[in-house]
Formats: sequence, structure tokens, C-alpha cells
Amino acid sequence: MDSGYGAVNAERSANQVACLRFLAGALTAQTVGVISAETGLSRPTVHAVLDDLVAAGLVVPSSTASGGPGRPARAFRFARDAGLVAGVDIGPRKARAVICDLSGERVGYAEFARAGRAADTSVVREAVEAAAKADGLDLSGLRAVGVGLAGVVEESGRLRASLALPELVGTPVADEVAADLGCVVVVDNDIKLAALAEQRGGAGRGHSDVLYLQIGNRLALSIVLDEEIRQGSHRLAGELGAQRGMRWTRNADRGQLVWQSHPTGEAVLQAAAGGDAAAVAELEDFCGQIAGRIASVLLTVDPDVVVVRFGSATGSTTLLRPLAAAIEKELLFPERPPFVAAALGREAVVLGAAGHAFDRFGANVFGLRNYPSPWNNLINANENEKRTSQ
Repeated sequence: MDSGYGAVNAERSANQVACLRFLAGALTAQTVGVISAETGLSRPTVHAVLDDLVAAGLVVPSSTASGGPGRPARAFRFARDAGLVAGVDIGPRKARAVICDLSGERVGYAEFARAGRAADTSVVREAVEAAAKADGLDLSGLRAVGVGLAGVVEESGRLRASLALPELVGTPVADEVAADLGCVVVVDNDIKLAALAEQRGGAGRGHSDVLYLQIGNRLALSIVLDEEIRQGSHRLAGELGAQRGMRWTRNADRGQLVWQSHPTGEAVLQAAAGGDAAAVAELEDFCGQIAGRIASVLLTVDPDVVVVRFGSATGSTTLLRPLAAAIEKELLFPERPPFVAAALGREAVVLGAAGHAFDRFGANVFGLRNYPSPWNNLINANENEKRTSQ
């Protein structure tokens, strides 16, 4: 009897997911007849499912004109504004937050400088509140939050180690933020979340195995395997900087990159793109120095694609040719993955954090099992926002 009851519940849940997915993708309210035709479910089943979804606050009934005489047919729409999910990126210099509705559409965003201010977990609330205030949102509907931090983050959400945020080391960030905001919270490494976002909807879209390399003030990499962040037994996968005495390059000082031809890496990249000989030479030398380490990871993981981001510069493609050429010299076999420029820019971490919150807490957010996270809307909304602002 228990197994039969479980099967009935599983079928009911699957039917709810099917109906809600259809309504989430529809631009207008839809009738029972249309929902039945599009999902393949019988009209009585659709009626029962809609009653459940309306009771759960995920669907809102409305009326639509009928095609003939009689009462207007009842129609239903996805209540995308019934809840909110936020993603937050706390870095050593800036904090960012994005707020999404249940469809994954961006409804709030804020960023602010925090240089010179010691970080504590209240910065997460401050960032979320800033995003809500900027767009007039009511945070009583906040259902889940994802947070990205620079450093090694334990599964519990405690920051184990961080050169960028030493004041937060040892802090149970997830627990403190959850108590502060009154909702479920997941915390992970910022580079891992950026890699996840690029794999789900950025330059790595369509690939299940992605190596993500970020070059900024420091070098960092993360691995996504089978569409999941590769954490490892101790959540140290990709943390090459944790190896004693390891220096990515000769110009690294405690992990910080120091450039010679121009003050910053972005300036070197931009100058190289413009044909500056000194910048080109420094960039090629830099690629030669890091090629051995990257080649070792490639031979260990053998990913589908390598996604590269160089700071916030839009010309990351300038790095791809010398980097691919330097790594090719390190490999015995000619097969290697393509190198592509990252697509999501500086917002990759907040988008990854928000999407990770949907992934981890889907049952809390939607009240349904196995409802898919809205990564497409989350990423596409970001791209549309950038195009509109240009």
C-alpha cells in the first residue's frame, strides 16, 4: 500500500511540474483545454492539478473571453511574483546582489563598493536590501539566497580559508545569513559559482564538462563535471593555490599578479589587443608560464571546453590564441578542448549564486519536487539587461 501511495504521489507531482512548466513558459493566461492539449494530460487531471497549484499560490486564476456564447472560459497564469530568490557576491572590494522572481527573471539588482570596510555577514543582507530598495520590492517573499565568497567554503556554509576575506574565516556564513534573512541559504566559492553559470547558460552552454579559468588580481580555476560543480572530498578541487610553494607565475606575489608593461592585467590585455609590442610579449610570456599547470588539469579532467575570463575586460579573446598555443606545446597529443571567452562578465558570480539557490532549494522555492531551475530565464534576462543598457 505504501509503494502504491508513493507512486500516486510521484505521478501527481510530475503532473504538477508539467502544468507549471507550461504556464511558466506562456506569455498569457491559458485555459484548461489548452493546458490539457499541450501537456497531454486529461482535462479532469488538469483541473485537479490546477486546484493544487492555486492553493499553493503558484498559479492564479483569471477569465478569458470565450470563442462563442456562454460564460468566459477560466484561464490560469503562473504566479511568477509569488516569491523571490537572490544571489549575492561578496568580494574584497565590492558587493553585488541580484533578485529574481520565480521564473528566474531579474526584478532587482544593486552593487556597491565596500573597500576599506571589514566584511561581516550583515553585508549579505545589506546587498539584498539595496537591490530590493532600488526596484521597490517586498522582501517578505524571499524564499532562498545563494552567496558567493572568495575562499574555501565548507559544505555547511562555513568559510574555511580566504586571503580575500580573512575577517570571515571560521564564520558559519550560511547559518548567520539564514537567521538574518529568515530563509534558506547556500554558500559556495565565487569562482565555482561563476563556472556553474557559464556552463548553464554562458560560454559553456551545451557542454557537460567545463574548465573555467579566471585571471584577475589572482589566477583561479574551477571544474564543472556532468553539469555539477566538482567539489572533491574536501571541497578543494581546483584550489591549486593551496599547494605549498606553488606560484602560477614569476610575477605573482602571495598569489597577486604584478604586471610590468602596464599597471593592471586588463590594461596589458587592452594594449596587446591594440598591437602594443611590450604588452603582447608580456602576455605571451605569461601564457607560457601558466601553460604547464593548465595542461596538467586538462589531462586530468579532459573537459569539453575551457572558458576563460580575464578580469572584467571585454577583450578576453585576445588571450585565447597565445594561451592555446602555449598549452599545445605542453601536450603530447593534438587533441585539446576549444578555448572560448567567458560570456557573463562581472555578474557571473551573482547569477551562479542565484541559480545555485534554485538548484539546491527547489522544493522550498516552488513547493514541488523536481521542478527545474529557471537557468535560461536567469541568464537570458541578464543578457537582455546588458543589451538594453548599452
